[in-house]
Amino acid sequence: MHEKGTQIHCPQCGYTLPLHFRFSKLVRCPACRSSIFLEDEGARLAGERSVLAAFPSLLQLYQPLRYREQLYTPIGHIRYVTERYSWDEWWVYDEHEKPYWISVDDGDYLIEEEIPFTLSLYSIDALRLGGSIEGWQVTEIGEGLCQGFEGELPQIVTIGASHHYAHLSKPGGKMMTVSFQNNTKKLYRGRWIDPYELYKAQ
Repeated sequence: MHEKGTQIHCPQCGYTLPLHFRFSKLVRCPACRSSIFLEDEGARLAGERSVLAAFPSLLQLYQPLRYREQLYTPIGHIRYVTERYSWDEWWVYDEHEKPYWISVDDGDYLIEEEIPFTLSLYSIDALRLGGSIEGWQVTEIGEGLCQGFEGELPQIVTIGASHHYAHLSKPGGKMMTVSFQNNTKKLYRGRWIDPYELYKAQ
């Protein structure tokens, strides 16, 4: 774990990289676009480069946004693609350095936090659209390939790797996402948010 504000040098080009979050595990160098693993003893080159096309977005790296009196700062960004569409995942932290993910998919915004994996689920293939698991309805099942990333991330992502997910819902707007990626499974809880309530912090 690195202290917030630590500076490292890119092993590829020597560019100085300030780290914004102490739990970051992966960072992309903005100068040479190399992916860099962050380890306790230093930084290690991942051996791949990440380039993302710039799309118009309310979220921008390191530019705080306000939502319902809470401030969120995006520090990492992943784009996933399918044959028909793409969506973006933004890693953000709030004023108390609590991390969240904001998913942006065709104008829909979802904010979630990771919670312990308590579902008795061992494979995404066990889910069926319209079915249910432990009282949660399966409302979406999908898969995307990682096209690239920028900024800092809390986990190792590999360009071209598959990301399998499912959205689960309950009455009252309750929402969870199941994620299977890199041989790991994770569970997130959150809510849909109105993008018109997102404002750039002054």
